Amino acid sequence: MRWRSIGGRQSSFWQPVDNCQTLLESDPMQTLRWMLPILGVALSGCWRQSPTDENPSARIVVEAPAARDSLVVLPPDQARRFATVAVRVDSVALMLRVAGRAVAKAIIAADSTAPPLIVFESNDAAQRYTEYLKARASFEHSTTQLARVRDMAEHQAASGKDVLEAITEHRLHQAALLDAESELRQSGIRPDLLARMGTGSVLVACDVPEGWLPYVQMGEQAYMSFAASPTDELVGRVVEFADAVDVTTRTVRVFVLLPRAPAMIRPGMFATVRIHKRQINAAIIPREAVVVAEGQPYVFVRRDSTTFVRRPIVIAGDTGKEFQVTEGISAGEQVVVSRVMLLKGLSLGY
Repeated sequence: MRWRSIGGRQSSFWQPVDNCQTLLESDPMQTLRWMLPILGVALSGCWRQSPTDENPSARIVVEAPAARDSLVVLPPDQARRFATVAVRVDSVALMLRVAGRAVAKAIIAADSTAPPLIVFESNDAAQRYTEYLKARASFEHSTTQLARVRDMAEHQAASGKDVLEAITEHRLHQAALLDAESELRQSGIRPDLLARMGTGSVLVACDVPEGWLPYVQMGEQAYMSFAASPTDELVGRVVEFADAVDVTTRTVRVFVLLPRAPAMIRPGMFATVRIHKRQINAAIIPREAVVVAEGQPYVFVRRDSTTFVRRPIVIAGDTGKEFQVTEGISAGEQVVVSRVMLLKGLSLGY
């Protein structure tokens, strides 16, 4: 509140001014001089910067791992916790080591004139093979019957109706044979392979990862030892590949035939199978560097101090402690060997 004089300069009596209009009318210049400092202080308060703008170091920044496609970017303090080793390339004698299982064995039948009797590891496989043999016998009989009816028709001893019925029956038996063969192949066994088994031979099935398949050739030697006799090494040959890839394990069944297996070997026994290959140049990495997702093996390569790259690789061999890799990494690259499962989760969104 401001006061104004009443009664001239000599009067000492003052009266309060209750509004700005009266104040301006009484002394406009003096009023402006009084208000300007107040306005300046108010405006300076409006334009004052926040503490974080005056001091950028006072800002709070939270860094979190970022993953996009095959890249994983970590804060520097976290990235330092992942140990790496340098990839080395060496000339190695490629050896595929896989688990195997005896699935069938040919033994002498009770009838010495009959072909060898095939004993399977499971009743289901034996039933499928029996159904196949029945269907094949029926088909062969219908083939002979059709040829006989056609010959009779040429000599006017059978009618066209008889020929048509023989053709229909032949096609029905052919369809039944194809169905039985398909059922047998679904178990991974080819009927023509069983037909080639001699007395005393054993058929061993190995599940080989699809990435290793290019390194396995028909007729290659395979060395195996069974759990029942781990000190004895038996030699067989690769004789067949399955028709399809297992969609769950992403493996292909490879069959190895032991022509003269010891009598102690029985269907269902497990074996360790080693298939030797030629000398190749391969990248050598520790087993702990590899992770598998949906059947595909991966490694994580350090690109810089904070960035890791997920790389698909092709494994060509396994020594038990190290993998021999032919595709995906190069000599000198740094692969992660610790906390690999954490990178897998960040990269794939687990």
